[in-house]
Amino acid sequence: AQAKFSRETPVVLAVKRAAPAVVNISCEQVVEAKSPLEGLDHFFEGFFRDFFEPRLRSRYTLTNLGSGVIIDGRRGYIVTNEHVVRGATGIKVILADSRTLDATLVGADPDFDLAVLRVAINAPLPDVALGDADSLMVGETVIAIGNPFGFSHSVTTGVVSATRRSIKGSERVYSDFIQTDASINP
Repeated sequence: AQAKFSRETPVVLAVKRAAPAVVNISCEQVVEAKSPLEGLDHFFEGFFRDFFEPRLRSRYTLTNLGSGVIIDGRRGYIVTNEHVVRGATGIKVILADSRTLDATLVGADPDFDLAVLRVAINAPLPDVALGDADSLMVGETVIAIGNPFGFSHSVTTGVVSATRRSIKGSERVYSDFIQTDASINP
């Protein structure tokens, strides 16, 4: 009997194993619009602020979306990007099975753009084990799985292009990153 060819490549198998732990992060942030009085002479600014500003201030809610990954399914810990949850007044996590859970921010590190969230759970969630970045080799295959828009998972592949890279952002420098050519949503 001839062996049956399987289309389940190592990438397909890795995605099947990891995708249930990839979540969508939805954050709300209340933003107060700038007053049109800013920049006036100090005397007039104080005068107008006392009489008119309460009516001129406006607040609105922004929603940030991003991806995260469950790293401890027994205790409900999730890793995401710090910029996704920065200033959030409410954080919701949408699981791969479409359940929505409220999350709290455990801690964040803007220098590495990482944040840890926690959700209250009744039963363990699917999770993935963290790897060892020091053992990565340039040229190794990498898989990026995300759910930034809450529709369904997206998957892309590439290779490790370099390790310990620094990236200059508009406001700061991010250090010690793994560079990959896998397409990742900005």
